[in-house]
Amino acid sequence: MGSDGKRHIPDHVTFTILPRLPAKSLVRFKCVSKAWHSFINALNSDNRKLIFSTLRSIHSVDIGANINNMKARNLNFPLGKLLHQLIGCCNGVLCIVVQIDRHAGEAVLVIWNPWTGRYKTVPISGVNLTETMYGFAYKNTYGFCFDQSTNDYKIVRLVKRDGITEFRIYSLNSDSWKYGILPWYIFPMSYERKYSATFIDRSLYWRIDHIKDTKDPWTALFGGSSVILCFSLVDENFRVILPPDDVAKGAEFDLFDFGGCLGLIHCHARRRAHVDIWTRNEHNWTKSMCIPRLQELHNSLYLAPVFFNNGTGEVLLHEKDTYPCRGKEVFYLYSLEKKTFRKFNIEGMEQFTFHIDMPYTPSLTSLTR
Repeated sequence: MGSDGKRHIPDHVTFTILPRLPAKSLVRFKCVSKAWHSFINALNSDNRKLIFSTLRSIHSVDIGANINNMKARNLNFPLGKLLHQLIGCCNGVLCIVVQIDRHAGEAVLVIWNPWTGRYKTVPISGVNLTETMYGFAYKNTYGFCFDQSTNDYKIVRLVKRDGITEFRIYSLNSDSWKYGILPWYIFPMSYERKYSATFIDRSLYWRIDHIKDTKDPWTALFGGSSVILCFSLVDENFRVILPPDDVAKGAEFDLFDFGGCLGLIHCHARRRAHVDIWTRNEHNWTKSMCIPRLQELHNSLYLAPVFFNNGTGEVLLHEKDTYPCRGKEVFYLYSLEKKTFRKFNIEGMEQFTFHIDMPYTPSLTSLTR
């Protein structure tokens, strides 16, 4: 018994060592005990990062780091430098569409946990990716989400063909697709814009340029205005949501995750004005904030929100082209209380132009089903 006592490591020492271990080791150690399982699951719950995707690489930035010493780190995507596009992120898991054979229209959807290095590929066809100065051009749009009720990751793919729009829903649990046809013919945001949905509270949201009735393809619905297409995981139904009344017909807007709520960015950049941030509850839109325009910005640029910190009341912004919609390497922190901007650079960001950015929290989520 004495020798067993000498081999015992106190819990406080164990819990000091565990955070220093690689992710693959932590995955194995979760089965040691309930205490270890809970501790390891909570290790990275506050380790928030940002993901920045170019057409051939994916980078992360630790937003909890010293703001004067922030660096972009290449995540070394396992499929190398193949042409790809980041679709979404849930629970530390990324979903990426990757071109395999451009001429054959073949691609794969990759579900990847960068922290553990584990990934799964899902072959698809008819993608027809094309690299342009704006990013990708293709006829599909996607959404990536996590259904807590079934512990299942799902991919929603919208495909336009022959005057109809098909939806295809992939389930990681069953490793299978199911298919259907929308009652509308949709025109997603054009190729220089965002291709994927925003996932908020068990629903996916896409900005749609305009929408038509399949029975009357010559007439645009809702006066030809841009609308929002919503897919709910609760009943797996699609519905259309109108933007705020104050967002004029044909106005520039985009969707994003605003502290766990659906956020809408209404850009007035072409008038050298400001950016309005709207948030939506179950039925209504509310204007949450107005970010004034910096006078030194070029007319084609505006400051797009990337991340909202509830604790500090600051919004992380980056310079973005109105046309084409690409991120620059210049970032700002905007204080809602003081209404002031603080400019800073992220080391390594000057080496590339990114097209997609989104918050990301590393996790030990398993892809095994």
